[in-house]
Amino acid sequence: MSLEYVQKILPNLYLVDVEHFGEPGLGGAYLWVNEEAALFDTGTSLAKERILRALAWLEVPPERVRWIFLTHVHLDHAGGAGALFPHLPEAKIVVHARGAKHLLDPSKLLASTQSAVGARFRFYGTAWPIPPERLYVPQDEEILELGEHQVRILDTPGHAPHHLCFFLPKEGLLFTGDAVGLYIQERLLPTTVPPNFDLEASLHTLDRLESLGPKKLLFTHFGPGEPRLIGEYRKLLLSWVKRVERYRHEPEEFAIPAILAELGAQGWPVGPGVSGDWSMSIRGVLLYLRRREGGD
Repeated sequence: MSLEYVQKILPNLYLVDVEHFGEPGLGGAYLWVNEEAALFDTGTSLAKERILRALAWLEVPPERVRWIFLTHVHLDHAGGAGALFPHLPEAKIVVHARGAKHLLDPSKLLASTQSAVGARFRFYGTAWPIPPERLYVPQDEEILELGEHQVRILDTPGHAPHHLCFFLPKEGLLFTGDAVGLYIQERLLPTTVPPNFDLEASLHTLDRLESLGPKKLLFTHFGPGEPRLIGEYRKLLLSWVKRVERYRHEPEEFAIPAILAELGAQGWPVGPGVSGDWSMSIRGVLLYLRRREGGD
């Protein structure tokens, strides 16, 4: 018997497809199943039942889950934490210091997400407050024990200032969140969303991740990839910012359709399901460029 939306990556690592935007292959959460279990990202609150069913199918008692590692607090990565924690009584939720306040009180996060994504907000679920005693705010380079294994925590800003990556040095596994972009159907895509995308911070993060010498990258969007993708994303990010920069003095209502038309003509996926992601990434770069130039 199998659970069709759960993919075995390694003997003790599984990818749960959380059907971001209601479609398979766009977003996931990773389950580490061993003497102590852990969850790496949660998807939105809409993914709660899928994750709980996956745990039951893998015969992991809820109390064996010791950690919920959140790469950042964007709802497609962390929105499910508030829905899951009552069902996982021993789990501590690992979150960046700059993101913790949004888990304690998610009202501003919900409002900003709704403003950014508009009609697509229905795909982002909601977020419930998490009590402070269930949160764990780590230091950069801190190592947490996961049974006989270790998880090295890295402060990795760029996509967002509250972004963490998680590295299992013994296995060479690197959970990238959005720090190395999106990896959809074996193609890298930029994710430079507002309000806090920072190119210089992203490039520094990529250098740091590359220096770890990982053996496997584990993308939340979506699935495993090879270490060479870090260098490829560096090149993609630089070319993407350069592309958007040509339109930095144009109004968004002109710049966004013009760039989408360029991408479509060059064979990038820009259909209805992903055009909103491109639009947000364009806005994020334009905002970054305005900040860099001293604008508002």
